[in-house]
Amino acid sequence: MIVAIQGSRNFDEYQVFLRAMGTALSMMEEGDNSFTIYSAGPANLNSMASEFSNVSERGLKARGIKIRLRKVPVSSIKDSIEDINYFAYFSKPKEPVSDLVKYAENKDAEVSIFRY
Repeated sequence: MIVAIQGSRNFDEYQVFLRAMGTALSMMEEGDNSFTIYSAGPANLNSMASEFSNVSERGLKARGIKIRLRKVPVSSIKDSIEDINYFAYFSKPKEPVSDLVKYAENKDAEVSIFRY
């Protein structure tokens, strides 16, 4: 499974991030043994994704799932949008979504917006 994430610079709710990752994990299909996160930033979201990967690695490995984190530019996500199973965007209330969210929605990708 490939999950893409992006957020605003002001987003700082790690618990909301964990809920989004839980949602993504619950969407994994039977027999899928890979969970890859493409993070398009910013730095605060990259840090959350890195912490999640490190903390979850042992538990997922015990279930035969390998977790990977890749920090990528927005263009990389746009180029591989057909391969992405889930896209999560994080922001504070009333902040506009990014152009990447609009692009993913236009390509009929599974998009969730978390505003807290």
